[in-house]
Amino acid sequence: MNGKRAALAALVAAGLLSAQAPAPASAQAPASARSSHEEPAGLRQALDATVAAGAPGVLARIDDERGTWIGTSGTADLSTRAPMPREARFRVASVTKSMVATVVLQLVQEGRLSLDERIGERLPGRIDDGDLITVRQLLNHTGGLATYDKAPEFTDPERYGRRTYTPQRLIDEAERLPQPERGRFSYSNTGYILLGLLVEKVTGHRLSAELDRRIFRPSGMTRSYLPGTEPGIRGPHATGYYLPAGDETGALRSITRLNPSFAWAAYGVVSDARDLNRFYRALFGGRLVSPALLQQMRTGVGTPQAPIFPRYGLGLESVGLTCGELWGATGAIPGYLTFSFADAVGERRMTVSVNVHRADPGIAPMLLGVLDALNRYFCAEPYEPPGKTAGTSLPGR
Repeated sequence: MNGKRAALAALVAAGLLSAQAPAPASAQAPASARSSHEEPAGLRQALDATVAAGAPGVLARIDDERGTWIGTSGTADLSTRAPMPREARFRVASVTKSMVATVVLQLVQEGRLSLDERIGERLPGRIDDGDLITVRQLLNHTGGLATYDKAPEFTDPERYGRRTYTPQRLIDEAERLPQPERGRFSYSNTGYILLGLLVEKVTGHRLSAELDRRIFRPSGMTRSYLPGTEPGIRGPHATGYYLPAGDETGALRSITRLNPSFAWAAYGVVSDARDLNRFYRALFGGRLVSPALLQQMRTGVGTPQAPIFPRYGLGLESVGLTCGELWGATGAIPGYLTFSFADAVGERRMTVSVNVHRADPGIAPMLLGVLDALNRYFCAEPYEPPGKTAGTSLPGR
């Protein structure tokens, strides 16, 4: 299924781990920037390299004590060649999980939930073995649940993107698949569908309303929402593209409009780079959960993608850069890739949006360009890919 973050197993394919980011193509629109912030050295070239490697366009935004820097490269639309909007909205995909996890941790903080209670206690009959799977295991992908998007139903986004799915239908699709070993990391969107249902059960309100009340409004995220079945993207946005599975040499197809009910609590939120940076400032700055619970969010289990994405916590994942490990999240959905990370206290934040998702080995140099952009800001030096190693993909959707 395109949009499946597990399909990004080609992130740093074995033969590309030591490759340098490609040089910018002369035909592309060069990176442009507008800011109150000095441009980090080499960042413009990293954005150009991402486009030269296959992205139609890329947007990066930095927010810190020195102000804001916004840079773009490439195009928002391959037909019109329009530039990337500097305030583009996009489907943030699995960055949604950080927000849903924060709501769950707030309910824990309020004494309305426990991380170690069994999901079947609140949602009886929703899933097999619910009496064995804890809330914590759903949050950090160790509950032994298959991810529903690997089902045959979710092969072609042009088909499933026109359908409406209930949360239970998504869970049922996962139940028909082979289940991974419980207690070990295995990325599962199914777990976050259950967490969305859990939030609704405990609060008595729709998940979209709880995200708005608990996350979006307190963080100043005025451009963010969970769309339900709404197919369009509100506000300025780039056209989203995808490459059909198995069609490594074919043309990119546009897929901006789709029914996002298949993503919901797992990867459905629409936002922009400004709002994502505001979210991680609020979360890491201690405004959304207590320091003790934030520490638990950053207590991660090892992933097969180490050392590039070494750990996954409670709705947060880490990235290994040359100057150390940072926390945030990545996401992929038909049309868009998102990378959003911040320093430990949320003072330095960077979000990158790319308007394509593809699941072929050609994605590797493109994503190396994104990693280089992150590294040049946070570490002030080029990204140095690790040597050849197994398991260097994004941990999931």
